[in-house]
Amino acid sequence: MKQMIAGIDIGGTKIAIALATADYEIKTKRIFPTQTSDGANRILERILDELGILIEQEQAELLKIGIACAGPLDVRQGLILSSPNLPGWFEFPIVEIIRRRMEVPVVLENDANAAALAEQKFGAGKGFNNLLYVTISTGIGGGIIADGKLIHGRTGNAGEIGHITVIPNGIRCGCGARGCLEAVCSGTGIARRFVEKIKSGADSRVIGRVQNIEQITAKHIAEAAAEGDPLAVDIWEETIFYLSIGLGNLIVMFEPEAIILGGGVSMTGEQLFRPLREQISNHVKILPAEKIQILHAGLGAESGIYGALALAGQ
Repeated sequence: MKQMIAGIDIGGTKIAIALATADYEIKTKRIFPTQTSDGANRILERILDELGILIEQEQAELLKIGIACAGPLDVRQGLILSSPNLPGWFEFPIVEIIRRRMEVPVVLENDANAAALAEQKFGAGKGFNNLLYVTISTGIGGGIIADGKLIHGRTGNAGEIGHITVIPNGIRCGCGARGCLEAVCSGTGIARRFVEKIKSGADSRVIGRVQNIEQITAKHIAEAAAEGDPLAVDIWEETIFYLSIGLGNLIVMFEPEAIILGGGVSMTGEQLFRPLREQISNHVKILPAEKIQILHAGLGAESGIYGALALAGQ
């Protein structure tokens, strides 16, 4: 039998499972929708059934399983505490259940931390021992690697980059605090600020591209900004300003070799990266910010599954 490791990436919309060799060559993979209405136990049964099929197909001897999942988690006790993307998964002992069923070691990690590991091992972060990974999408998440190791903090929830304050007493974030980076600079936050301006009477060519303004996304705004639409330009420049404050603070605290940006908003490429690098250099003076590389993530949508495999290979 072939000795293999397994990775499981659990998201609110889809679940990916992969089997790989000990040197991380993926041999087979399954992706299927997350039927959140089924509840934790039924979803986990589907995961284990699919994993069993892959193991049988590959005639594999399983060595270890890595799980990447949106938090908050208790990684030390192997619990999914109360993920907003997985309603009903309250203090769910996923590690214990899988370990008992599969009879192999199981490791659980926050999905952003897992993505940070994946980028360091397989993606844009190869060769760096000190890096920050930041995903800018519906929300903002992140992982911090220092001296080659993930920083977990006391309970395993360190690295919640999206919830550092960039506007004191600013708009309320979903976490309950005010002025968080996520509330301002996530894809959702960008669209919300734009729509608020429209509702206050501002005009933009974006309005003619959607059936109603609630359909406006960060992608619409970035495209309009590239075309010179004044309102879109203002919102985009404001986004980069506050993002540079947040990342600048992290640079001063951790002095990384690189910051790796992933997620949908990062797909705007140099429209984001070029002015962001300039703004960070304006904010950070105590360190040579120009020597810290700001890079686009290399793994894209595959970061979660490769992160799970990186956990399994440790």
